Amino acid sequence: MLVAACMLLAALAAPAGAAPAGAAAAEPGPAAGSGPVLLVPTPGVAEGAARTSPKMIEAMRRDMRLTRAEAITRLGRQHAAGAVEGRAHHAAGRHFAGSWLNEDGSALMVAVTDQRAAQAVRAAGATPALVTHSRAELATAQLKLQTHAGKQLGKAVHGWYVDARRNSLVVLAAPGRQGAAAEWVAAAGVPAALVTFEQSQGPQKATADLVGGDGYINLLSKNRCTAGLGVRSLLDGSTGFVTAGHCVERGNFVDFDTVIGGSGGAGRTAKSSFPLPPPVTPATRTFDRAYLQLNSEPSNRVLPAVRTSFFSTTPVLGSQAARQGDTVCSFGRVSQFRCGPIIATNENLLVEYDDGVRSLGQVTVLGLNSARFCSIGGDSGGPVITPGTGQAQGHTVSTTCTGVGFTTTYQPINATQLGLGVRLLLADSRPSPPPPMITAFNCYADYDRFTCDLNWEGGTDPDSVQVSTNGRDVRRIDDYDGNFVILAARCAPVGDTFVSVSIVDADGRRANASQNSFCS
Repeated sequence: MLVAACMLLAALAAPAGAAPAGAAAAEPGPAAGSGPVLLVPTPGVAEGAARTSPKMIEAMRRDMRLTRAEAITRLGRQHAAGAVEGRAHHAAGRHFAGSWLNEDGSALMVAVTDQRAAQAVRAAGATPALVTHSRAELATAQLKLQTHAGKQLGKAVHGWYVDARRNSLVVLAAPGRQGAAAEWVAAAGVPAALVTFEQSQGPQKATADLVGGDGYINLLSKNRCTAGLGVRSLLDGSTGFVTAGHCVERGNFVDFDTVIGGSGGAGRTAKSSFPLPPPVTPATRTFDRAYLQLNSEPSNRVLPAVRTSFFSTTPVLGSQAARQGDTVCSFGRVSQFRCGPIIATNENLLVEYDDGVRSLGQVTVLGLNSARFCSIGGDSGGPVITPGTGQAQGHTVSTTCTGVGFTTTYQPINATQLGLGVRLLLADSRPSPPPPMITAFNCYADYDRFTCDLNWEGGTDPDSVQVSTNGRDVRRIDDYDGNFVILAARCAPVGDTFVSVSIVDADGRRANASQNSFCS
């Protein structure tokens, strides 16, 4: 089994004025005016899921310590939050700073930086939380850490991510090393006021008719992992699965537990982020993903479904990204079905890959999400999905299960579809959602530099953003699952600076916008 000691790669906070060790920013409460706006469960949705996928309800009861009625109510509210979030995001406009479900899933919280926006969000059916830092401000700080990590590795830092719930850039520091972590963050130019430090839980380990959740063996390395979500290649029309890249290198043949492929195997690895090009160092950046292409024998079919047990499945209906606090579930060949809430998104993790024979070195794995459930060796690559709605979320990469806590990280599916050139196989052809619509696009300058933040809603996943500008030294952060892009650059040396953006969804539909005269 490949072992990944996942250590979140960067840290935040300056040495002077940094929060005391173990300090954590308090979660913003409802904005002044009244208490939480409770979500009304969508009638029939969760009840239908309980009838058709009883294993999901069982897993939620076991892993989240809920009664059956509480699990059904939570799923109904989570489904209702999807419709409320679009209205609330639009109402918040440029003051939107993130959203999440509260601890018991009863209310959709929407962070805003303006009291007037808070009133509009409440009118839209969500609970506003008035915060200090904008989404763009925190994303810019995150980009500074990522850039600094490529130049100077901070050994005291196990990772970082933006936490909308706490309106802060969270840095995971090694035990007893917060002072050193703060110095490293300060050297990156990140203000201490933006940072919250947490003690790292310790290293993670990679969890080394066909459906997502079926086990497979790498015929070369003998590593056993789990197949993720079923997909079709945009290049040649072949079908197969996405899975963890550390499980299979390009060209490796595999056999599935349910299919005996013979000496050549039931499938082969058409694309993988592994092997890594030498030299492998902590500055090496990659995604942990691969595409397993099945052989063309008629008996080898990929179905648009995910296992909930060895005897039952649930259909894959789309890939709308879940938010922080939403419940997601995963099936692994060893631990089987597990569920828990999302606790962090878009993390960069320092991972040490070791298969027990040779060490592949430490690398930075980009764009991971973390959820509160435990996986074990052999679960790597397994599918992650939202219970009840059948929305694909990604495939598992690593896990930590300690006395302090337990989390599993996964690579989000929409970025994987774009990166590997594949599209999800869906169980039915539902009507396309509305075309993409830009809800906010703002550019503002500070001396000779400028920043633009773009938000949108709608569109068929996965969507992407095209940017054109005459600015210099352009850097950008793409959060397609969050429908958010930030652009940072220097103003044009001559003439008016302009930025044009075009959002393109999977159906080819576009939304366009432009800004100029902000650098004058």
